[in-house]
Amino acid sequence: MNDEDKNLSDGSAAHDATQRTRRKILKAGTTVAAGAVIAPLLQSSNADAAPNTDGARTLILASHPYPERSVVNKALWEVAQKAPNASFRNMESVFGNKLSSFDRAAERKRYEQMERLVLIYPTHWFNLTPLLKAYLNDVWGAGAPPELRGKELLVVTTTGGSERDYSREGSLGFTIEEVLTPLRASANYTGMKFAKPLVFFGASGDSESLGRYQEALRARLA
Repeated sequence: MNDEDKNLSDGSAAHDATQRTRRKILKAGTTVAAGAVIAPLLQSSNADAAPNTDGARTLILASHPYPERSVVNKALWEVAQKAPNASFRNMESVFGNKLSSFDRAAERKRYEQMERLVLIYPTHWFNLTPLLKAYLNDVWGAGAPPELRGKELLVVTTTGGSERDYSREGSLGFTIEEVLTPLRASANYTGMKFAKPLVFFGASGDSESLGRYQEALRARLA
């Protein structure tokens, strides 16, 4: 539980129920129910799995602030690592806890041959993960990278909250499109084409749901 959540309850049953909903929405990733075991997905996905493949048309940057807890995102990584004509990078494995001083020139060089950049991450306090945000701040800073102009940006993200929660009528009062406004603005600023995001609301770690998520991502990366 986040420290912020600990301070929300006033002891009333109705308020407690509201806070439980909020905590569900705010959690960074999805945790599988106790006793659930999906062995292949719990194996390490710590690779810069394919070093930047020459000529790869899709560059995939995957990030999770708590990779050891991840099940849903790891399932997505499995598909991403096998995507055709793509290069996959697990950001936490490549950079660890580094939040500054990225090699801007080397990172931008990775963008030269690609036609599409894919970001895969859990929505973390309605934002990118800390590492992914730091990476974009540093590598995309000091002027928009010209290597990105005309290329596609695809956002793939998971949420703890339902699609109803992410609506004007829901507990957030904002749609996922509005939550993703900073990335859309970044795409506009860099001259990228912002593709329709792939969002998995209320992401669940059961095997049936994971299969659906994987198929949806596989179709978008084809």
